Amino acid sequence: MPLLFTQTLDGAVLGVWSKQETAEQLLPMIDLCDSDKAVYEQIGNDRRRTEWLASRVLLTVLLNRNAIIGHDADGKPYLVDGDDFISISHSKNMVAVMLAKSNLGIDIEQISPRTTKVRHKFLTGNELDWCKTDIEHTLVWTVKESAYKLIGSGLEHTEVEIELNPGFVQTADYDVVIRKNAAVRKKCHSQLIDDNILSYIIG
Repeated sequence: MPLLFTQTLDGAVLGVWSKQETAEQLLPMIDLCDSDKAVYEQIGNDRRRTEWLASRVLLTVLLNRNAIIGHDADGKPYLVDGDDFISISHSKNMVAVMLAKSNLGIDIEQISPRTTKVRHKFLTGNELDWCKTDIEHTLVWTVKESAYKLIGSGLEHTEVEIELNPGFVQTADYDVVIRKNAAVRKKCHSQLIDDNILSYIIG
């Protein structure tokens, strides 16, 4: 079973899964309710089926029970049968799920030149000075995606900025300012997992 790790944090639990199985291999690992079966059968793409199932198998591991995920009007996930906040992210080869007692946002992204090619669309302020490599561009992208998932729809990536680059090797914590209406400052944690960068904001 490609469960990479689970981690308990202050009021939160994080799980990361390596996507090695096919959808057909994942399906017996979870007991889907009728509504989830209907959703699953409507997913035509094999990659999306695998992501969808892997996130639910991982959630079952974290909760030690089956759970149903709903989505609000903005597409943000929530637990239909629980009070915890939830955030889900997929990269090419991993799935990350996080549960917390307060609002949160998580993102995982495989390091690649993809974000570097579109840097002009999401970098701002001092980020334009220090962000040069594929690793740094992927890092900033995951931080901004985490903020987007925290706030919800309507937030532009250029409205989120890392105030100071403390350097990034394996793990780092960032002061992030979100300029949506009034400016709000948050802490974002980022870490390297194999060839992926995982970032999350809680609260």
